[in-house]
Amino acid sequence: MTLNKQKFGLFRNFSFALQGLVEVFKNETSFKVEVYLFAILQVVIFLLPIELLAKAILSTSIFLPLFAELANSAIERNVDLVTMKYDNRAKAAKDAGSAMVFCSFIITGVVWFWTAFFLIFLTFINLFNPIIIHIILNRKHMEYRYA
Repeated sequence: MTLNKQKFGLFRNFSFALQGLVEVFKNETSFKVEVYLFAILQVVIFLLPIELLAKAILSTSIFLPLFAELANSAIERNVDLVTMKYDNRAKAAKDAGSAMVFCSFIITGVVWFWTAFFLIFLTFINLFNPIIIHIILNRKHMEYRYA
């Protein structure tokens, strides 16, 4: 049995990937919105006065919904290729793809929350560092004496 597969070619495979991105961008409104949101957030991340590591974490995390949307689009196209009639299994496959996109947004939100939390926490610690060190070094006032 021979597969209908072309020989590997770096530029050919790259062009297939670009064709796929263009096709999904043209035909999927949700992907188009996510790409615009991605571009806006990348600019916002670049302009934020935060550490480079935090920028890298935030910037990388917003790729996840794009990947999930591409996979969801592939699932939907394959299901539509198999059947255009309503089928519970087809619906379950499409719903699972949508759930993947939803989970990717939740994960991205959690990454953004924790990154912001630690940035705020570290800023708070740095602001009150002398006070905290003083309290730690002079913690006699914090000891409880029981009679």
